[in-house]
Amino acid sequence: MSSPADSNVHSDNEVRNRILTEARGLFFRYGFSRVTMDEAAEALGMSKKTLYRHFPSKEDLLEATTTAHIEECNGELKAICGRKDLSPLERLKLTMTYLNALFNQMSEPLVHDLRRHAPETWKRVEEQRQKTIATDFGALIKEGRQKGQFRKDVDERLFILIYSTVVRDILNPETLSSLPFKPSVVYDAICKTLFEGLLTDKARAEYHAK
Repeated sequence: MSSPADSNVHSDNEVRNRILTEARGLFFRYGFSRVTMDEAAEALGMSKKTLYRHFPSKEDLLEATTTAHIEECNGELKAICGRKDLSPLERLKLTMTYLNALFNQMSEPLVHDLRRHAPETWKRVEEQRQKTIATDFGALIKEGRQKGQFRKDVDERLFILIYSTVVRDILNPETLSSLPFKPSVVYDAICKTLFEGLLTDKARAEYHAK
């Protein structure tokens, strides 16, 4: 039987998670420099007192939002890469679709803010992304080579090095802010350039057929 204290903790967690979800949407859409705590509280339909009780400053809110976003993305990518009911090619397509959707959410104000005001925030995101590429994604590429869907003459370690370097050097706020393309368009071009060359002829035909 739960105690009143347990109920309060559960309620606090629900409020905190709702704040993080709403804040992420606001930050992605408008950039965090343009969003005030007053506006966040209004969007949530709660008092500023309640918002500040959970997050004493906008910097705290940004930090928590970033952490929650990284954890959610890692969980989704691990789940996709670990699906044994799907072939490596199908998991690759799902991974690309998921990541493209994330980049599609990144507005120009957000890219601008990350470049000028929050380089450390982007550094955290990038460090975690590189770890995911090296582990879960690397294992997926290796399995695809073993099952004949990805070319065996391309070593997965070398491919992962190329992919992670291209993503790091192009999909960053500094470069993105200088390009006349949305982040999702840039990422899609990277995928088409790199991954279509990784697939065997048979897998490439299957990739475009679905």
